[in-house]
Amino acid sequence: MSRRLLIRGGTVVSDGASVPADVLISEGSIVAVGTIDLAADQVLDADGCLVIPGAVDAHTHIFGRVRDDGVSALCGGTTTALAFTDAEPGESPAAAARRLIKEQISGSPIDIAMHGVIWDPDSYREGDLRDLSDLGVTSVKLWLAYPELGIMADDAQAYRVIVEAAREGVLVQGHCENGGIIEALIDELRQQSRLGLRELPVARPIISESEAVHRLLAMAELAGADAYVVHLTCRRALEEIEHARQRGQTVGAEVCAHHLVLDDGVYGTPEAIRYVMAPPLRPKPESDALWGALAQGRIDVYASDHSHEPMHPDKAQAGDDLTAVPYGVPGIELRLALGFTFGVGRGRLSPERLVEVACGAPARAFGLFPRKGTVRPGADADLVVWDPAVRWTAGPDSRHDGLDYSPYDGLELEGGARMVVAGGELVVQEREFLGREQPGRFLPRPRRGARVLQIA
Repeated sequence: MSRRLLIRGGTVVSDGASVPADVLISEGSIVAVGTIDLAADQVLDADGCLVIPGAVDAHTHIFGRVRDDGVSALCGGTTTALAFTDAEPGESPAAAARRLIKEQISGSPIDIAMHGVIWDPDSYREGDLRDLSDLGVTSVKLWLAYPELGIMADDAQAYRVIVEAAREGVLVQGHCENGGIIEALIDELRQQSRLGLRELPVARPIISESEAVHRLLAMAELAGADAYVVHLTCRRALEEIEHARQRGQTVGAEVCAHHLVLDDGVYGTPEAIRYVMAPPLRPKPESDALWGALAQGRIDVYASDHSHEPMHPDKAQAGDDLTAVPYGVPGIELRLALGFTFGVGRGRLSPERLVEVACGAPARAFGLFPRKGTVRPGADADLVVWDPAVRWTAGPDSRHDGLDYSPYDGLELEGGARMVVAGGELVVQEREFLGREQPGRFLPRPRRGARVLQIA
């Protein structure tokens, strides 16, 4: 007889509604939601708590440290991550995905789906996305910035990738900054001896983002491809997305926790090095506008853009030089708590909306719904018993990623995971990892509706 687990007495928040209900789990799946008067092998008390789907983080860079980052994710209520498959020199997107499936998944305590990456645009060949989607990796990222890293696609390269993406049913993601403008601005700052971190917003301005969003979506419109803009930071970029939607395009929009919770005032402080990311933080009116757009449904997904990038030695040794500090900040563990604190707790989001953008919407956007992102019979038994009464301070003692800093250290947070169930197994209690018997799984995804470009 299969082992049954019952979560009793909580308020289930899922699919836009909040309902007092119990949840019965068996063989790794949800089997019933409602008033359940059945015996179970294990009963979890959710009194006073919300019972929400295991969160789905649509934007992570966890390969290389999947166990540490997976434990961190679970302790914060995230049970599934979509991770970018950065390639090694000479490696095609599909070859990178195959390598990472083989080398990384068995060490992960969370389930992982993958985003392909055009890491070397000069090496892209038609057929690369067909091979990638054959593996169940049906999203691909283009960089329109970082010429200094050799990863920036020019317009011709980007367009060729987008045309194949449309044909193969692959969602096109764009890191939208104009790398040529940024390169010229950094040269100007260098000539003026102004390369300190306080100049980061000057070097990577809002207009470089909105221009690149416009360009990506123009190419997607011509090719007939669906698009998804990662880590949106400003109103002008959102306006470009909304104009494209008004023309009938399918465009997803994502915002990350740091662009909602923090603002560019930190670049004028001695702690500026803790906040180096691209695009950079923006003025507070921009983050306020993003909160509003997220609440209104104009932004679809709330992600972390988690990067396992320690402060020492790489960031610290770069000093006050915006061209030398590695980009990227951690955040997978604190994403839900930040959303509940600064979204729900400040009246910016309802609990139902936060659960949608952190759980349901990313699962829908990337072909994982209704297996993930919902509390309903038949879904995977990934669940979080969220205690809204907990109060705690973000800091080294409260994190589980093994990193030596967080941009959120010192923030007072509201709510935390009393319990987390992953694959039907209790893996976290009171924000502490209990271990997991079964490793996470690779999650292949279906192609989107394939389209063929017609030249008039």
